[in-house]
Amino acid sequence: MQACNDLNWWLLTDKDRSDPGHQIEWLESELHALEELGGFAHIIAHIPSVSCLHQFGIRYKALMERYQHIIRFSSFGHTHDESFFITQAINTTSPIGFNLVTASGTSGGDRNPAFTMTEFDAEYMVPLNAHTYYMNLTEANASPEAEPVWQELHDVLSEYDLQDMSPSSMKNFTETLYNDASVASQYDWNQHVRGGSPSTRPNTPAHQQRFRCLQASEAFELRDCEGQPHINIKSTDTTDWFNYIIADWITVANKTLAIF
Repeated sequence: MQACNDLNWWLLTDKDRSDPGHQIEWLESELHALEELGGFAHIIAHIPSVSCLHQFGIRYKALMERYQHIIRFSSFGHTHDESFFITQAINTTSPIGFNLVTASGTSGGDRNPAFTMTEFDAEYMVPLNAHTYYMNLTEANASPEAEPVWQELHDVLSEYDLQDMSPSSMKNFTETLYNDASVASQYDWNQHVRGGSPSTRPNTPAHQQRFRCLQASEAFELRDCEGQPHINIKSTDTTDWFNYIIADWITVANKTLAIF
């Protein structure tokens, strides 16, 4: 997923900007082979697909829909914040995938170092729960000669009172975050692994659209959710310029894919 970055300057010279490095081609081949074998897939990548340029992201999303019966879970990094987002079908709002963005082992920006351990069902390989472990950096710096202590911060199910981590449950959770200020505050606190000195829980107001926008998994879909134009050439955001240069020449057919 590195090739889809808005700071990948090689895209300005790459003749195949829709699939730099032929990553989509490779992924489709791997998923097709798994389908033939009756297997399942977990996708682990660096940059979350929602942060990728549109030409790459929409093709990636198409693969997520085509192989939704195979792809059980996706995990990303890059942001250094703990979060998640949902993949919905292209022509409907049906949730078809759950994507976890795990916390980072590095600190900075008032973050505590952390890592995530995910539990999976042994037979069907669906995620059952995710546990975040962290090191309190303030306490560790106060005793630099002592061995750092890693402890569990939370697990997803008990922290947010969820029944499971299915795409439909996590989509419903985005609505909870939108409507419930207390849950939203806890989520925002956990994003930075409760870092800072002193560590204080934020007071997040209810009805913030950004929580509903966790239902987006592709750049232009996110812009639609935010009520923003797909490309704003007056913006200082390099993503707008790269998307403008590469251009939006994809037409998505109005056709729903059903997997039986």
